[in-house]
Amino acid sequence: MTPTQHKQAEVSIQAAIAREAERKARLLEELQIAHNVEHPAFVMAAIMQPCECLVTEEQVNEHEDASSRSMRKRRSAAPRRKAEKLLSFEMPENKPRKPNLHAANLSFAARVIIWVRDRYANNAPAIYKAAYLSRKTYSAIISDENHVVSKRTAIQLAFALRLTREEADLLLHAAGYHLSRSVVEDMIFDACLEANIYNLEDVNQFLRAHECRPFIPQT
Repeated sequence: MTPTQHKQAEVSIQAAIAREAERKARLLEELQIAHNVEHPAFVMAAIMQPCECLVTEEQVNEHEDASSRSMRKRRSAAPRRKAEKLLSFEMPENKPRKPNLHAANLSFAARVIIWVRDRYANNAPAIYKAAYLSRKTYSAIISDENHVVSKRTAIQLAFALRLTREEADLLLHAAGYHLSRSVVEDMIFDACLEANIYNLEDVNQFLRAHECRPFIPQT
């Protein structure tokens, strides 16, 4: 990590913390105003003044009759549409399908496997060591698409794979997570990704400086 990267990340973290503190202060102020404000007399008078009804009773009844007729028409047509759908159903052809490796719903394990294969020539040991993961944990992740991955494990792999901010979002989304703008730890991860800081020991420096839990290598 260069001094420039360190400064860029630290500035981004401080700015994110300041924005969150300002947002919370503004929200607190709005809540206090909502509970303690006294409305002027002319505002209260306008609120309490009964408004003139611009719709007649006959118009209301006419609207209700039209709505009832429309509802009966839709109910009577529903069985017919269902029958037409069943009659027009055709069995799909039994053709083998090729997996779309760039699909939006690609699993977490599939994304990791593809990035390790395409960018690191299947050098899995280098990746899981850089992610502070054991071989057993890494094998469990890539061998089972339904394996539940913790948020920190997903982030560790994002750093080890040297992903961009957008790619890290895709990986986290595949595991069911996202980086929050109101959590200091996530602010640090976001700033490090933006500054291209991928070494977890460098990331740990920021985590310790802001009293967050650092990453610990698995044995």
